[in-house]
Amino acid sequence: MGGFKEGTVNGWDTETDTEATESATADDDTDTSPSAERSADVDARPGDADAPDPAEDREATTEATSAAIPWILRRNSITDGRTQTVQLHLQERTLEVQRTQKIAIEDRLGESVRKADLREAALLVGLQRTDDVVGVLEEWGYAVGSTTPP
Repeated sequence: MGGFKEGTVNGWDTETDTEATESATADDDTDTSPSAERSADVDARPGDADAPDPAEDREATTEATSAAIPWILRRNSITDGRTQTVQLHLQERTLEVQRTQKIAIEDRLGESVRKADLREAALLVGLQRTDDVVGVLEEWGYAVGSTTPP
């Protein structure tokens, strides 16, 4: 098993006389207390048909924990979970709006917001409000002379 120091897993692959006696005695008992269940999990060996799979338990626990913990707390850096870097060249007016709105948003949230998070959130909101995006693009000159109705 990788990741363990040498000597820390000795005895897992063999059953001592004491363990065999305890195991035989445990078969006669019908103790269903949580401590008995934990003990049964410890006694299970890899490859046992009835043994729970610890990897599946860890995956389920990790998924449940991940879902409960917000993304900004789970990540190690601003780029974690972002597979694509996109360079934005912004107009001065856009930068001014970003600065002003960043302060307003931080005041509402009560904490600072990273620019990358602010920009991605704004992009998502904008892409969900396509009428507003079309309005800005039309102000910039898109659809001038177009025969397609708005």
